Amino acid sequence: MKICSCGAQTTAAFPENITAPVQYGPRVKALAVYFSNQQLIPEDRLQQTFEDLFSLPISRATLAKINNDFANQVAPIQAQVLEDLKAEEVKGADESGLRIGGKTKWLHTIGSERATHYRVSEKRGDLLEGIQGILVHDHWKPYFNLKNIEHALCNAHHLRELKALEEIEKEPWAFKMSRFLRIMNRLKDPPLGRAMQLYDRIVEAGLRFNVSQTQPGGRKRRVGHNLLLRLRDFKEETLRFLTTPGVPFTNNQSEQDIRMIKVKQKISGGFRTTRGAEVFCLIRGFLSTRRKQGFNIFHAILNPQFCPQ
Repeated sequence: MKICSCGAQTTAAFPENITAPVQYGPRVKALAVYFSNQQLIPEDRLQQTFEDLFSLPISRATLAKINNDFANQVAPIQAQVLEDLKAEEVKGADESGLRIGGKTKWLHTIGSERATHYRVSEKRGDLLEGIQGILVHDHWKPYFNLKNIEHALCNAHHLRELKALEEIEKEPWAFKMSRFLRIMNRLKDPPLGRAMQLYDRIVEAGLRFNVSQTQPGGRKRRVGHNLLLRLRDFKEETLRFLTTPGVPFTNNQSEQDIRMIKVKQKISGGFRTTRGAEVFCLIRGFLSTRRKQGFNIFHAILNPQFCPQ
């Protein structure tokens, strides 16, 4: 209430969103979400940041509540993102260990160039169902148990294995296969017939080399032999990037998506509770999706319900 110099009393309407004696506004909450989930600032440093920049004391419990409330806001959005990704023509998947309460759980991600979804699971083998289209991955065998999908293998993994065979095992076929894959990745319109024949010749030469290097009566296969059998038996999946438009050469997108969760653990350690891990994964998936779609992250946090489609 204010009293004018003329003696008149004026009372303004109290803002509807202010419901407590001490309350943080939407921009402060958005900054807390942004700093903790995009910039990965730990809680103690985030408290110091607010104190230093804004002279604003804020407790850990309040920071946790702000993140939990925002995760609840974006949970339906991320549920729809997951359904969209299941039906998308091409997407990648990856998984990694996640420390929660001192125990190892599992983080699964599925994503594309325009969307990211994370989920926490007790088991590594807890794979999604109802996926359609093409799934890019790093040849983890359980993925091949999924029904109604085609597979594309990550050639970045193949190139790393081939490099080791070149430098350590000195296998000549490995250099040829590595060069072949790199050249095919660079060509805009490769001759498929010749490419397939050359691929087969390199694999056959490699198999002959490994047989020649195996001692009589030896049962254990050489490292290069195992890779060759994979390249032979999964030729279609290895060369999917050549035969199907839109399929990437590698699964780097999924690996980059999952890397940020690992960075979070390196900075702040593991998560104390499963709910804490789920909150971070919901928010991080939302922020990653909005970033891929070209939106300003801070504005997206302020207005999460805005549909970018």
